[in-house]
Amino acid sequence: MHSDENFTKLRRGELAMTDKRFDELLAAYLEADISEEELAEFHSAVHASEPLRRRFQQETRLNVLLRETLMEQVELQSLQQTVTLPAKTNSQSWRRLLVAAAAAVLVISVGISYSIYRRGADANREMGICMSISGSSELSVQRGKQRYRATPDFRLHVGDEVTCDADTQAMLRLSDGSILSMESGAQLALDSDLPKVRLLQGEAFFEIAPRREGMPAFQVLTGHSTVDVMGTLFSLVATGHTELKVYEGSVTMTRHSDKASVEVGSQQMANTQTANLAAEELSRPSMEIHKLHPTDDVTLDRGQREANQHLKVEGKRRIVYLRFDIPDVKSLRSAKLRLTQDIDAGAGTLRFFVGDHSDWNEGNLTKDSAPKTLAEVGQRRGVVRRDQIIEVDVSDAVQNSGPITIIMTLDRSNENDIWFGSRESEIPPQLILTSLAQPTSTQ
Repeated sequence: MHSDENFTKLRRGELAMTDKRFDELLAAYLEADISEEELAEFHSAVHASEPLRRRFQQETRLNVLLRETLMEQVELQSLQQTVTLPAKTNSQSWRRLLVAAAAAVLVISVGISYSIYRRGADANREMGICMSISGSSELSVQRGKQRYRATPDFRLHVGDEVTCDADTQAMLRLSDGSILSMESGAQLALDSDLPKVRLLQGEAFFEIAPRREGMPAFQVLTGHSTVDVMGTLFSLVATGHTELKVYEGSVTMTRHSDKASVEVGSQQMANTQTANLAAEELSRPSMEIHKLHPTDDVTLDRGQREANQHLKVEGKRRIVYLRFDIPDVKSLRSAKLRLTQDIDAGAGTLRFFVGDHSDWNEGNLTKDSAPKTLAEVGQRRGVVRRDQIIEVDVSDAVQNSGPITIIMTLDRSNENDIWFGSRESEIPPQLILTSLAQPTSTQ
């Protein structure tokens, strides 16, 4: 792993790296002949300098292409050696022709096989999961000509049409982390994993995961409008018209009939039935958002406390503990833990657990007194890039009011460690609770 001191100096520009030194480290890295100390130096330089990071990406892509080309040449040579020619036809031209023909057959076969595979894969590509079903009736999923009765943990595929009966509500989680809450009588179609969803009828709440830079907008279509979202919380009602209510963030709504478009911000609404499509203020929010910061958060590094501006996760070495005080929230719909990467990016599977107690604080937590994991309540796989914000659904951890502990681990070690901002930083963790607003008393 890199030296924290060297990394800090590199980040501040106090320690420079020459082009010659970078080229030496890059060559050693590509040839897999690099020491731990050199890897630490190389890793720090790449993460601290945008120009060096671009050079690293370009060189690694070129290296991959060269390796693939070499492999293709070896395969063609192997084909050439295995071709048996008639005794009287051993000219180089015949040999080249047969090798080319064999290669062409191989390419065509692979292409056909891949095409067949893709058609099957598209029809069976998973797009999400059914998180929960409530009510006295059932949730049905139409997949092609097959109809299924969904249960919690039912896997949803691209192309599925999901229908809530008159007495059923359901919560779906898509592969990008977005959560869709369907009300009774709602019907929607999962058109593609870009993702794109069609609300065919009824009402649904959408908690759209933030879109990363360069990603297309999350699209929700109704019979009358298209809603483009980059990450926010809103509801849609699709009947003879479309009604949109935004509770957090902003979305763009485009009416199909005249292509009129409007941006609808937090605590605003829009309706396709109005003559002039425009945003209006909500009279009373029907959705409540509670944003909580941890009362305590700390990293245990080999059992020793690191209470500072960073929460660091790495294999069995570094484990993060976060303590939240949960208010008395009625009709809770979801709980999302939002973290912001700071300084050190990485990759792997982040796992989130609920702890068996919350009798601790930053000043007294030790390896022996630390909460033990009760159950896994969330997971995130893949790369966490510099300054990236991630959100993980941890609704299973929030069952009652009072203190809770969420424990975060990472399954990778060494250079794949990840640093997030702590509560002392300018980018603290947040636990975002979403609930239905309670009716106002008329007494």
